[in-house]
Amino acid sequence: MNTKFVTLVLLLFVWLEGDSVWAQYLPKLYQVFSPDKKLKMAIQRHNDGLLTYTFAANREILIKESPLGFKLESQETVPSSGWKIEKVSDRKVRDEWKPLWGKRAVVEDHFNELVIDLVNPAGQPERMQLVVRGYNDGFAFCYKIPDGKGPRVNVQSELTAYNFAGDYTAWFYNGENHNIGPEKLTETDGTRLPVMTVKAGDKHYMAIHEACLETGAPLVLQSKGGESLFSVASKPASLSPGYTSAWRVVMYGVTPGVLTDSHLLELLNPDPDPRYDFSWVKPGLAVWDWRINGAVWDGFTYGMSYPSWVRMVDFAAEQGFKYLVLDANWYGPEFESDSDPVEGEKSQDVQRLLKYGKEKDVGIWLYLNDVGGRKYPIEKTLKQYGDWGAAGVKYGFMSGTQEEKNQWTKKITELCAQNHLLVDFHDGPVHPYGQMRTWPNAVTREYCHAQLDGHHVFEPKTFVTTVFVNMVAGPIDMNNGMFDLRQGHTTRVDESQPVPSTLVSEAARTLIAFSGVTILPDIPEYYRKYPALLNFLSAQKMPWKESCTLAGEIGEYIVMMRETEDAYLVGAATNESGRTIDLPLSFLKKGKYTVEIIEDGEDAHYLTNRESLKVTTRQLTSNDKLTLKLAPGGGACLVIKKNSSMGACGQAAFPLVSPSGKMNADIRAEEKNVEIDLFANGEKVVTAKTLQFSLDENILKGNWKVVDQKRKSVDQTWQPVYGERSVVTDRYNEGELTLQSDENWKEMVLSVRLYDEGLAFRYAFDKLDFWNRTVTDEKTQFLFQKDCKTWVTDMAQGAYFETKLSALKGAADRPQVIRVNDNRFVAIGEAALVDYSRMKLEKSETGFGVQSVLSGKVNLDLAGYRSPWRYVMVAGHPGKLVENNYFVLNLNEPNQIANTSWIKPGQVIREVTLTTAGSMACIDFAAENNIAYVLFDAGWYGAEEDVKSDATTVTIDPARSKGPLDLPKVIEYADSKGVGILVYVNKKALHQQLDEILPLYKKWGIKGVKYGFVNVGDQYATAWLHQAVRKAAKYELMVDIHDEYRPTGYSRTYPNLLTQEGIRGDEESPSLDQAIYTLYNRMICGAGDYTNCYFAERVTEKMGGRAAQLAKLVAIYSPWQFVYWYDRPEKSPRRAGGAGSAESVIKTDAATRFYNSIPTVWDETRFLDGEMGKYVVVARRSGSDWYVSMLNAGDKKQISLPLDFLKNRKGYTATLYYQASEEKKDVVDTKKIRLENRNEVIIDLVGNSGCVLHFSILNFQ
Repeated sequence: MNTKFVTLVLLLFVWLEGDSVWAQYLPKLYQVFSPDKKLKMAIQRHNDGLLTYTFAANREILIKESPLGFKLESQETVPSSGWKIEKVSDRKVRDEWKPLWGKRAVVEDHFNELVIDLVNPAGQPERMQLVVRGYNDGFAFCYKIPDGKGPRVNVQSELTAYNFAGDYTAWFYNGENHNIGPEKLTETDGTRLPVMTVKAGDKHYMAIHEACLETGAPLVLQSKGGESLFSVASKPASLSPGYTSAWRVVMYGVTPGVLTDSHLLELLNPDPDPRYDFSWVKPGLAVWDWRINGAVWDGFTYGMSYPSWVRMVDFAAEQGFKYLVLDANWYGPEFESDSDPVEGEKSQDVQRLLKYGKEKDVGIWLYLNDVGGRKYPIEKTLKQYGDWGAAGVKYGFMSGTQEEKNQWTKKITELCAQNHLLVDFHDGPVHPYGQMRTWPNAVTREYCHAQLDGHHVFEPKTFVTTVFVNMVAGPIDMNNGMFDLRQGHTTRVDESQPVPSTLVSEAARTLIAFSGVTILPDIPEYYRKYPALLNFLSAQKMPWKESCTLAGEIGEYIVMMRETEDAYLVGAATNESGRTIDLPLSFLKKGKYTVEIIEDGEDAHYLTNRESLKVTTRQLTSNDKLTLKLAPGGGACLVIKKNSSMGACGQAAFPLVSPSGKMNADIRAEEKNVEIDLFANGEKVVTAKTLQFSLDENILKGNWKVVDQKRKSVDQTWQPVYGERSVVTDRYNEGELTLQSDENWKEMVLSVRLYDEGLAFRYAFDKLDFWNRTVTDEKTQFLFQKDCKTWVTDMAQGAYFETKLSALKGAADRPQVIRVNDNRFVAIGEAALVDYSRMKLEKSETGFGVQSVLSGKVNLDLAGYRSPWRYVMVAGHPGKLVENNYFVLNLNEPNQIANTSWIKPGQVIREVTLTTAGSMACIDFAAENNIAYVLFDAGWYGAEEDVKSDATTVTIDPARSKGPLDLPKVIEYADSKGVGILVYVNKKALHQQLDEILPLYKKWGIKGVKYGFVNVGDQYATAWLHQAVRKAAKYELMVDIHDEYRPTGYSRTYPNLLTQEGIRGDEESPSLDQAIYTLYNRMICGAGDYTNCYFAERVTEKMGGRAAQLAKLVAIYSPWQFVYWYDRPEKSPRRAGGAGSAESVIKTDAATRFYNSIPTVWDETRFLDGEMGKYVVVARRSGSDWYVSMLNAGDKKQISLPLDFLKNRKGYTATLYYQASEEKKDVVDTKKIRLENRNEVIIDLVGNSGCVLHFSILNFQ
């Protein structure tokens, strides 16, 4: 069309004022430009009333005059000659969109809009609007029938067409097959499916698609051979008031990568319904059980079953991958109508897996076939999946017409959103049209030929075509990343063909293919075989901060960059031709970077040598250029990390990553303090605000600046003298920042360690700068992003209660457990408290969180000019925090005692009569029942609180016993029986006589001392107490510290400190829910002297019964396990009341024989299941024997116990010690359980009870 003519016509139209007689016979032209004025769409109203449009880019017409509108079944054209233009309006929008997840964190939403209002005085519909928007990367238009009254008119066809200005080259979506194309436009004859990607010469690329399809059939295009015109073959059934068509979209770019990077389709969709909160939607990588089926590694054959699922979950957790996808047939044959998607074959295993996944912080996706989705009420099915805690649904083989499928897809998407389920539509789904903006849970779909799918393997050219065609429409599930690329057929069940690709290309494709969930198809062992490539996969921490196609050509190659919070990742892939790519790094910000480059090996080839690769590392800047050599069918992977980045306000940022990469921390100097942002699997957990001190003299002036940085990595194991595991792994990466005041040059050092289990940091004060100064306050803050649930106690021996961070009152003892969400729990505490004031935790002054409060001032000289460690442990389940409590030990110095042969754990029984006769009876009982020690508690040397009581003498407190007690004789007798003697000493005697009594007790032959009612909290008390432990070690005396002292790991450094109280034990008659709270909270910091009762009345009257006492003896760890706390042997003298009364006499039976045999130290510990305050299942191994403790504080409960922890079930037998009757809490029943051919054991626990399941390698008697 002659543009000079159009301009003349418009001027003439204005001169005639638009409503003259002449004006109605002249064409009318309306133009819409893109914001950058490089694109133009012109709408022309012809004399016959018809509308057409043209599209031009950079002044070159690419789509010439093409029709708009509809043809009705009445043969009337909408609009036509009877229609009039009532109003033309325009607007400019300059906005931005911040997607929950996507190709970039911030999307520019800039467009110019033209709205043409048309009226039809003589017919129906009465009104119509044509809305046109011009963006910098394309144009879009839609038709609207305004709200109002009016009949429904049936539509014969939509007239919209694309009359291309030349015989360009095009590619089309082609279902689960290689794309159609390249083909010339005139060669197309028949229908084609979008996306239609068009190359117009060397400088123009277009993509034809639709957006925001609410009603009607999805877009179909049609062309006749010999023409370059493509018309819309799909249509709405009718037009009626309120109708809005899908947007017809022409995307444009000077490179094909602009099309791939575009957000135009999403921008044409509305924001989410405000009724829905989508904050739970988390993109990420997933492993998958479909392609692993049949894989064999080291004698293990993978299948679509629980053992394989657990291995996959463990691998996902190890790598920080978010999900495991369970595919077809988990609930029965997917196409059989009798396969119930809730009650089917493996539903019990799936529910077990969901619990296990939650513990590991790995979400589980469930497959649902359309057959089951339609036969069984879909609302109930998806609600059940949500209630189970599933992460998402993969919906397969949807039936119906395309229009019906679109409506069913929308319904399922919304139901999934209601139940907090992500969704992935498979097997010929409706094409994406930008739904992820309105429904962020619609994270991907199989709108492509997925790799290895349809029982034919796609070629390299398919991938580098699909990314410029199908992927333009939105996220695609392509299942790239196969690492088993051996020649010949594999053992995989569904598809055993070899994959024509290279390892490097497979890894690169996982980054290039845009998807809200990237599903990896192979087994863990193949990924672990190639650590550099596995690191590339693990580095893909979504959501992406930025994405950009750096280079590429349709069907030939592509280079994609995606940016995370801490790295730039680049993936390149080519077709069957090898090529060399020069890659400028101008996309990097200013600074120095380290890049790990993974390329195909020199001899690599997608058919003959797929596994060859090379890895190089180099330093570079944004001014550099990399040369990448891609083998035929190959690729390249780059991980680019900044050496030292700058945070806000130009302050130094220091990144730290845990050994496996599952956790990372960003450390930033923020003027008056240093902030540490802790992330787990890419999600922010907590911000620690450090260096918030007050001193007796105000010498902390000015702002902190980083003047030196050091790093180190440690990967070691050590063997404790005793513990909850025989070998402790100590792996961490550490950063040490030297900080200097910019005003008076005072220096401090902040040491930060990042383990896979959590974060720890401590302060060191420059000795000269802080000489003899006193810390008067420390307010280290731990801040969360929302108000979280937490469990607290205000004293070490207090009861726990549940509250919110916002409702905290007073100071809570540590560690404090906080629930961030269903899959994230943290514990905040301190470690290596030796000569500093104790830290407690109170409500933070700002935000949602807690802050440290010291139990007294700290003289830095006494403290050695450094603080204890402050830590944040992180786990997917509170039980995992306890399982990982070796973390606290790792933060302490190694063992300082050269010879530890005298340190011997074991059970301890208290001698309650304080008489010689009672002592002899107690020793005999201990010797007969494998109890290692007898304790003489308060009263043996006089009234414990009387300062005149002399702990160097045996002087019985008459208020406790009439005696007599010949202690030397008792010690000699005990030694002859192989039983050790322990004695109690109160703080009053300890402070007066410590240096006198320790060598004396050594001389007497005493094995250990229980320190009672010690002072705790302030610096002096803390330092004195640990010195008392060191002094005891000098005389080979073991120690138990009682009352308000809680451990911080000092038993690693001085293992003669066997145990301590600081716990609400059986002396306080805690209910069973309190015992479970104690287990999940207090036991994180270390061993606890729980003073386990058995025959005392409180066991049946106030606690969970005797079976529960057995369970607590296993579950609550203490190397010295004090048993039968208020009980006495039958042969011991009777007491009138209290401990050792008639009701508390030990009676020997099968249960007590087992009670006496329970170990006090362990080779392995695992928390298997449970819920805070409600129930717990913990397994501990001693040698080859396993002891599984179960406690249930609620009503009757059935517990399914997987037997995965038994490496080889052959030869094992199991004995259950349990309470059979709800009423008979004083009876422990036993039964044998055979394990042959069983993968799990089902235990029915009565309410408010417990049990122990003992696995041993024995034959049935």
